[in-house]
Amino acid sequence: MDKQFYRDRARVLRELADGADPLIKRRLLRLANNYDDLTTLRDQAEMKPKLSSTDDSRGSN
Repeated sequence: MDKQFYRDRARVLRELADGADPLIKRRLLRLANNYDDLTTLRDQAEMKPKLSSTDDSRGSN
């Protein structure tokens, strides 16, 4: 799944939470935050440099 999907899910959940009772609202907002965290983790993973075999610091001497 891509980042836009997670953002859209979070937006829809927040819209649903606006009209929900307090218990359901908390649960929906928590779920929306989880989707936000997934986009953040995906962004961080994309920015993280990939290690190549020459970058391995465990090389033999």
